Amino acid sequence: MNKMKKVFLLMLTLSCFLFGCSSQKDVKEYPSDYPDSSGYGIDDIYYPDNSGQKILSSDIANVNYSHIDQGYVTASLNHKSEQKIKLLIRKGEKSYYYDLINQNPVAFPLQMGNGKYYLGIYENVEGDNYAMKKSLTLDVQIKDELSPFLYPNQLVDYQPGDKITSIAIDIVKKDKNDLQRIQNIYNYVVDNITYDDEKAVEATQKYLIPNLNNIIKNKTGICFDYASMMVAMLRINHIPARLICGDTDVEYHAWVEVYIEGEGWINPDIFMDKGTWTRMDPTFASSKFDYNGKYQAIYYY
Repeated sequence: MNKMKKVFLLMLTLSCFLFGCSSQKDVKEYPSDYPDSSGYGIDDIYYPDNSGQKILSSDIANVNYSHIDQGYVTASLNHKSEQKIKLLIRKGEKSYYYDLINQNPVAFPLQMGNGKYYLGIYENVEGDNYAMKKSLTLDVQIKDELSPFLYPNQLVDYQPGDKITSIAIDIVKKDKNDLQRIQNIYNYVVDNITYDDEKAVEATQKYLIPNLNNIIKNKTGICFDYASMMVAMLRINHIPARLICGDTDVEYHAWVEVYIEGEGWINPDIFMDKGTWTRMDPTFASSKFDYNGKYQAIYYY
């Protein structure tokens, strides 16, 4: 992967929503009247619940759908398998396929809103062919449409006691509102992760699920890791955020959207830098490269 492509490996996308700025030439003062809100502590972090008796059970894996009103299911393997096992979550024409690799329950989001969902457990039989082991159709009614973006899941995975939880709480402890928290979380990612060339090459050969513990330890990653870490830190602080995978003018890419109360989902462009609005992007910030191309979202996590 060449250097030009590397600068496109992360775009954190918020909008310049308070002042309607559309370019860096139209610089506005950084908002100071954004409403204050209390912060959160370690004990306030949301974690998925694997209790309940509503189980889609098979000989290879189980899916617990007892808490679909919170916007997620949990799933786990019953035992190690030499065959690839996948969970399919589908609503309408949109399908999400996940590799089941863990015998401990992991959350998977129901991020497509209310309605009829299809859940299926599939086992690889040969090549790219999979056999359906068990399936179920559910009428999902989520109490809060933002819930799927406040919990950890397979691609934004953190557990009680993980280092990222204490870091995420600590770096915003002096902040008075969510806008300040978003900025400090962004700055932390910019300052503490460098791009991993070797992993980028590996990612062209196989699908790599972000491991936040390793990212914190090694301080390196690719776009998927940057986005996962940013989303995790925001969710830990009760700020709804979603990891997005899609296309840029250069290649397939991962970035972030954040939900701001009163404004909705904020996506390209962000203008935030201390006292003024400027473009905000962790990879671009470190490379000093200004990308103004397209972002086409395909998957939301």
